[in-house]
Amino acid sequence: MAGSPQERGETLALGMCLGLLAVACASPVSLEGGRWRAAGSGASVADLAALENGWRRTDLPGPLLSFTASDGTRASWIRRCPGAVAPSRAEAHALLISLDDSRVREQHAVALDGAEAWLLRGEAVERGRTVELKAVTRAADGCTDDFLLVSPGALARHEAAFDRWWASFESDGAR
Repeated sequence: MAGSPQERGETLALGMCLGLLAVACASPVSLEGGRWRAAGSGASVADLAALENGWRRTDLPGPLLSFTASDGTRASWIRRCPGAVAPSRAEAHALLISLDDSRVREQHAVALDGAEAWLLRGEAVERGRTVELKAVTRAADGCTDDFLLVSPGALARHEAAFDRWWASFESDGAR
């Protein structure tokens, strides 16, 4: 089923498994005025590479926008707009469906661009090793926006920049 939680989880797992492999394709986002804007929707987020040194943009299959750090940590923005979406908590848990041995250690509601979002913190197994992850999911206005931080080490090294990044999200670019 297109856009189903299972498909979304498979896309996330594929992106996690492929790690730093880049793909050559036209980008559905563009950098304008220090913000990455999704083509055709007006949704935007700050440039993570400008928020913290050491990040660089990387194209991965699945996410709308991805960045990598030199230690192998990845940050991604996944956007889907099927028209009808489940509540943020359900959409956030859908990210974990196809991950191996995923464990949620913390979860709670957060606000993101005037709507309730859901934050998850936990771990999963990727290529035989445990990775730490943090996800923030906003489901509103017919779209689901997932912001994901995946680290082979401690999240703390990049978490402050990641939090500034996802908090910079604007659903319509009106600000």
